[in-house]
Amino acid sequence: MTQLIVVLLAMACIPILLRFKLSVGLTLIILGTAIGIAGRIPVSMIWGSFADVFRKWQIFSSVLIVIEIGMLGALMKQYGILKRMENALRKLVPSDRAIIMLLPAMIGALQAPGGAALSAPFVDTLGTEMGLTRAQRSNVNVVCRHILLLLVPYSANLVIAHNLAPKMSILHLALMNLGFVILMQVAGYLFILRKSKHIEIEKVNGKEWLKALWEFMYTFFPVYLIVALKTIFNMNYAIAILFSMVAVFFMSDKKDFIKNFIQSINKQVALMIIGVFFFQNIVGNLSNMMEFFKNLFTSQSQWMFLGLIALVGTVFGLATGLMYLSMGVLIPIAMSLPWASETAKEIAFFYTVCWCFVGYLFSPIHLCQLLSDQVIGCTVKERYQNYIPMLIALPVILIFLYFAYNLVLA
Repeated sequence: MTQLIVVLLAMACIPILLRFKLSVGLTLIILGTAIGIAGRIPVSMIWGSFADVFRKWQIFSSVLIVIEIGMLGALMKQYGILKRMENALRKLVPSDRAIIMLLPAMIGALQAPGGAALSAPFVDTLGTEMGLTRAQRSNVNVVCRHILLLLVPYSANLVIAHNLAPKMSILHLALMNLGFVILMQVAGYLFILRKSKHIEIEKVNGKEWLKALWEFMYTFFPVYLIVALKTIFNMNYAIAILFSMVAVFFMSDKKDFIKNFIQSINKQVALMIIGVFFFQNIVGNLSNMMEFFKNLFTSQSQWMFLGLIALVGTVFGLATGLMYLSMGVLIPIAMSLPWASETAKEIAFFYTVCWCFVGYLFSPIHLCQLLSDQVIGCTVKERYQNYIPMLIALPVILIFLYFAYNLVLA
């Protein structure tokens, strides 16, 4: 219980330290260290949590990926590729609101850490024209980016969820998640985009539309090149993005490319991602807190199960900015419910995964949100003030779908 209180206090201190003009990365390193000391983690383990960011390839490659995606976005913006993509998309899609929701979702297909930084400049430009605030621009980028995370079988989080519950159908989970994703996007539209001002979209004839389609496919090439290299050759994203930057070189006018390449390296982003992973490692080492949550699930009451899954999924997601830690604790519990039929367990599986997602989505150290905020210039306070309706809507949607699925399917 002490470790849980320490984590909650640390999360509450994030906006306080940021007010003192500390960077996000330094703030997370300081608070992660404080959690380790107050949570009675040995000094050697605290140091190991920091060192693991660099010595574990899976983590370090994620650091490289986030830095490289930021560089790729900066280069595409520098050489006008993002602007050409935006102009082409405006001719292809007749709705400004559809455009601003569509592009983050398309780039979200990358399923790579830091992809939000690639769509953020586009959303920032278009959202400014639409009269959206900084918080609205940042939040719509994040909410729309996560459409495919809960739907596609190759999503890392769905793969982990299926590994934790191999008897559950990944297809059935994706279909149930679809209801949640659709209602989440409807909520995002109503609470973030509905009052934005309309922009006149140029109407084009068939020939111009086909020309715009070719232009969009050409300017989007650096993005789907990454997906192709990952899918066909199982190439690490860190390497695939380097090939994508080579493609940008050939698509650009090549003027001062080396200089712009070097200048595109963002040291603050590098420090931020190091801080995020260090913080996550520290929280993952709080064994007493993990055991405390497991011991909560002793009741056979369905209502107690629903409440505890919501509580634990939210707290774990908020504390770590990850889904897989909370899923690792909660899915085995959901799969062992003594009162549930097989169908009821599938619905409980869906309910558990989505609550872990809700905690992750609204986490103060959610990497996509931090990157989006940094590109757009949004503060933590602005972000959560704008999110208040979504913070209410998503839990209501989840509880509604849980009972609706039980009524229809069970």
